[in-house]
Amino acid sequence: MKIAVFGGTFDPVHNGHIALAETVLARRYADRVLFVPAPVPPHKADRLITPFAIRFRMLEAALEGRNRFSLSDLENRRPGRSYTIDTLKQLSQFHQNDDILLLIGGDSLRQLHLWKDAHEIVRRFGVIAYPRGDHAVSHAELLVHWTEEETEKLLASVLPSPPVFPVSSTEIRTMIRCGEWSGASGLLPAPVLDFIRRNKIYCKTTQEGDNDGN
Repeated sequence: MKIAVFGGTFDPVHNGHIALAETVLARRYADRVLFVPAPVPPHKADRLITPFAIRFRMLEAALEGRNRFSLSDLENRRPGRSYTIDTLKQLSQFHQNDDILLLIGGDSLRQLHLWKDAHEIVRRFGVIAYPRGDHAVSHAELLVHWTEEETEKLLASVLPSPPVFPVSSTEIRTMIRCGEWSGASGLLPAPVLDFIRRNKIYCKTTQEGDNDGN
């Protein structure tokens, strides 16, 4: 079985995340998608992130009833900073007869060489990259940081014609803070929107984040 590991902040999880995961399954890039929310992503350590427990509960609400999606709090249970390579290694121990694939965005693909043990990630695990925007990562751009073999593997990992989602989690949080519930309602799974409403998530916060869609 092929398991696509979908990491991110998911603050909040939105319809774009779900559509992407469904596309990966529909096109048979993977047999199952495992959502692994990050407690405090190393690259966002200087930003205010909604508490893990709240983001995890929103994911639970979004994924309920979707039997090919699953959810793990693995990174939150591990002490210290959480790095992707550690998560992949641990998951490969749990799923010794399965292929572990890393699902990342095109922007992450462009910066992947900066990740901890990046070359081991590419050599040892599969990658699925979904492009964002109109600027695809080029062969020449990757070759600056990767071997020819690694570059070819990464280019082959790019998902053609992925679903397009118009806004990011950052923009959704801003909508909710501004009371634009009608705009947010079409962007979030209904159980997630209901959870946010009932618990007044994002409504009274000055939380800021980057515009990365996670």
